Amino acid sequence: MDNYIWKISFHIIMTLRKLVDGIYVDTDGTNGGNHGAIVLEDEVVMIDAGMIHTKSQETKGFLKKETGKPILKLVFTHSHSDHVFGAQAFEPVSLIASVPMRERCEENLKGDWEIETIKKNYAAEKNERPELWEAVQTLSIRLPDVVFKTHLFLGNNEEISVKLLGGHTAGSATIISHPHNAIFIGDLVFSGMFPYGGDPTCDPDRWIMALEEVLDLGIETIIPGHGPICGPSELERYIQALMDLRANVEDATTTGMTVSEFIEEGMIPQDITEGAERFAERTLNHWFKFYG
Repeated sequence: MDNYIWKISFHIIMTLRKLVDGIYVDTDGTNGGNHGAIVLEDEVVMIDAGMIHTKSQETKGFLKKETGKPILKLVFTHSHSDHVFGAQAFEPVSLIASVPMRERCEENLKGDWEIETIKKNYAAEKNERPELWEAVQTLSIRLPDVVFKTHLFLGNNEEISVKLLGGHTAGSATIISHPHNAIFIGDLVFSGMFPYGGDPTCDPDRWIMALEEVLDLGIETIIPGHGPICGPSELERYIQALMDLRANVEDATTTGMTVSEFIEEGMIPQDITEGAERFAERTLNHWFKFYG
């Protein structure tokens, strides 16, 4: 009983946890998408920033105290707000992203990411998620200041490799910590659940190819953009589910089936039905247009 109470208390105070020596992760979901850190010899590299900068500030303080090293770099996996909006908490820091990810952020600043628009969009969360609402009031969006076209390496001995793969978004990138045989794969994987694939730049074919490329690497530890840590067997099942979903969508577009009919007739593969009520309509609307 005491152990159970301790876990609840820890969950409330700090959701970041040590996965293995040298890698920390937050897969709790209360601060947006999954994010984490890789500890190098003389610095800490953050992977994504969370969404609520006040919570991300706690993460920064925890990591500095835990490791005794400065956070000098933050690498973004992609441009969605639940991975980006927490970035201001880590200043001063170099913000790293792919070229198309940076371009997408610049576009967002002219529309959906205008501060007044953000406040309007999140007003409905005011009572249900007060911490998010409060953070939005002092949000200052930070854009990447270091960009790469295809890949880059970090660390004195190039322990970390970052690669643009696309798929989930045009700018989606993966970050591999080679000493740990671990990969931060971003929203290319929604572990055990239906993925969000409604971004205007989402390319389902590229998405599946990207995951097949990762699978071929034989990486043991996969840190998804959402959901629990997984491994090669889970990734293989996830790829098959996306392939089945794609095949079903392609068939549906040739018969004139609507998105609503697609969902009602159970065309979503069993392995990714969890969370479909949240993302399926927007994802399938995009995929139907993509293949139609």
